Amino acid sequence: MVTVYVYILDTLVDWELGHVISELKSGRFFKKDAQRIALKTVSCSNDVDHFLRTT
Repeated sequence: MVTVYVYILDTLVDWELGHVISELKSGRFFKKDAQRIALKTVSCSNDVDHFLRTT
């Protein structure tokens, strides 16, 4: 499994990553035997919940 880290900024809006994340999760453009993607969010702030609530 491949891990993709998404750095969350307080100025980030959901549509900026929405298309990319949905394609990573669907895997429709990957080879049939390609590894699956694990998505992890990271931030330098402890207030990531604020981002998730407001978008």
